Amino acid sequence: MLFLSDSDVRRLLTMREAIEVVEEAFKELHAGKAIMPERTTLMLKNGSISQMSAYLKKMNIATTKVFGIFPKNIKYNLPTTVATLLVYDIETGKVTVVMDAIYLTAVRTGAVSGVATKHLARKDSKKVGIIGCGMQGRTQLWAVTEVREIEKVYAYDKVVNARRTFAEEMSKKLGVDIMPVDSAQKAVKDADIIITATTSATPVVKGKWLSDGAHINAIGSYYPHARELDTETVVKSKLVVDLRKAALEEAGDVILPIKEGAITEKHIYAELGEIVTGNKPGRINDREITVFKSVGLAIQDAAVSKLIITRYLKLHYKRETDKFKH
Repeated sequence: MLFLSDSDVRRLLTMREAIEVVEEAFKELHAGKAIMPERTTLMLKNGSISQMSAYLKKMNIATTKVFGIFPKNIKYNLPTTVATLLVYDIETGKVTVVMDAIYLTAVRTGAVSGVATKHLARKDSKKVGIIGCGMQGRTQLWAVTEVREIEKVYAYDKVVNARRTFAEEMSKKLGVDIMPVDSAQKAVKDADIIITATTSATPVVKGKWLSDGAHINAIGSYYPHARELDTETVVKSKLVVDLRKAALEEAGDVILPIKEGAITEKHIYAELGEIVTGNKPGRINDREITVFKSVGLAIQDAAVSKLIITRYLKLHYKRETDKFKH
C-alpha cells in the first residue's frame, strides 16, 4: 500500500493540471460515465464528518474520501478541514493508496471554480474580490489566475492578520497586486470576479453591492441552514451548480431563497457539466451576473487523485531508471 503525505501531494499537484482533469471529470459525469453515491454526513458538536465516493470509468479510478469540517479549529491553529482519501484496486476492491487529502481538497475545490470561471466570467475580468482568506481562499484565487489575467485583488477576512498575511503571501506567489480591505462590501463592489470561501451561516455578499457582469464563485458554507449570498444576489443571477440534487439538498444559498418563495428549483440554470460539454451556453453577454455554487463532488477528488498517482509513478519510474543507468 502506498501512502502519500500532505507534502507529497503538494509536490506532485499543480493547479493548471487540476483544472484540466476536473473539467474532464464533469464531462464524464454529464455523459453518465461516473458512479457517485450520495454523500453521507455525521454531525458532531463542533463540526461534521462526511464520506464521499466516486468511480470515474474513463479515468479508471475509484476513491472514497473521509473529511471533516470543524470551524472552531481556527482557535487551535488547526485547519478547519481535515481529510483522508482512499484509492481502490478496481478489480479486487483492495485499498492501494492512502493519501492525506487536506491540500488535495483545497486544490480540487479551487480547480472546479477555475473551470466555472473559465466558462462564466467575462473574458476581460481583471479585478477579484475575495471574502475568506484561509487555505481555500488561497487555492480559489490561484485557480482564477490560471484562467483569467488578474491585475488587482481585494481581500477581506474578519481576522485582520489573516487578510494581511494572505495579501503578502499570495501577491508573492501569483505576482498580483493584492490589497487587504476592512469590509466585505469593499472587496465586492468593484470586482469582476467574487470568491466567497467562508464558513459563515449568514450572507457575506449582498446583491446591491454587485456590478453588472460580475461572476461569483460561492464555495464556502454548504449546510442547508447556512449561506454566503443573500437572496437578492441569487435572484438576479444566472445560477449554475455542480449538481442539482446536491445543491437542493445541501446548499443554503439555493435552499433558503426557495423556502422564502423568491425562486423555484427552475431558477437553477444549469449544472457545470452541461456548460463544459457545450449542452448549454455559459455567459452570453457582458452584463449578466453569474453565480457558481459548489458543494463539492467526489468526482473532483477521484480525478485529482488520479493525476497525483500518475505523476508519482512517472517520477518513481524515472528515478529507478536513472539508478539503473548509473
